[in-house]
Amino acid sequence: MLIAFVVFLVIFTIVMGCVGLGLYYFKSKQRQQIRSMLRRAEETPAERRAELVRPAQVQDQLTKILGRFKFMGNLDLVLKQAGKNSSASKLLMLSCITGGIGLVAGSRIPVGAPEVTACVGALGGLSIPLLLVLHKRRKTFAAFEKELPEALDFLARSMRAGHGFSIALEMLAADAPEPLGSAFQQASNDLQLGSSLEVALGKLSALYPLVDVSFFVSSVLLQQETGGNLGEILSKLAQIIRERFRIKGQVKAASAHGRITGLVLVLMPIAVAAFILLTTPQYLKDLAADKIGRAMIYGAILAQIVGYFVIRKVTNIKV
Repeated sequence: MLIAFVVFLVIFTIVMGCVGLGLYYFKSKQRQQIRSMLRRAEETPAERRAELVRPAQVQDQLTKILGRFKFMGNLDLVLKQAGKNSSASKLLMLSCITGGIGLVAGSRIPVGAPEVTACVGALGGLSIPLLLVLHKRRKTFAAFEKELPEALDFLARSMRAGHGFSIALEMLAADAPEPLGSAFQQASNDLQLGSSLEVALGKLSALYPLVDVSFFVSSVLLQQETGGNLGEILSKLAQIIRERFRIKGQVKAASAHGRITGLVLVLMPIAVAAFILLTTPQYLKDLAADKIGRAMIYGAILAQIVGYFVIRKVTNIKV
């Protein structure tokens, strides 16, 4: 077992070293291409400089290869929604590194078959970066929803003061906190570059697929087609969103007992197993050595996972 572990560690180190050298080579090529484009831009007339900058030309080969898969676009969107400037290829590389660490750590756990614990550790390590990004994405969405009513009131006041919608949107992008500032700044930039209002707000709705954002986009587009007082519409929409948040807070408070109970039921077996592993590890080793004992361990783990999702589904009340 020790020899196999050493061989795996050596192979893993060699592979990671080769990947690191490859990424360094691609990054150096990328920097050379950027310098070349800047030199050509200085020697080219101003009216033709925009044609020299192509985002696809400065991508490394790894990103180009992985970009052929559809899920890479979804990962890039998730990273953008989470406010991360990284790319999907870097996220996959980080997942591979954490997966390798989890594989090594899982193979050293003295419970059950080493192959099974190694696979579980590898899967856990692979999922950690994505879970962290999804957690950051949920926090970003929550912050966006919390600040959206104030942003709508700002737009309504600006339009009552005589500003157009595009000017009010630009003012909001300059004064709003993150993540609202960057999101509305992108929409304002799209409008200034000649995009239609439907396209600019459609990108905002795709970046933040929230119910309140859909209401906002639908209200603005409908007012553009049918007319009406957009400032009054946005004020009413801000009031509706605040009322929905009030009801959502009441529901969350009412379901707090169930959520805490579910958290305790999920964490208690893990804490008990860790305590037994630290105090009397031979007990779990004997249990894992028996065929029926291993089945009981795997069944308990599966039941914990199913129970967690069931409790989460019951306590997650949509408002």
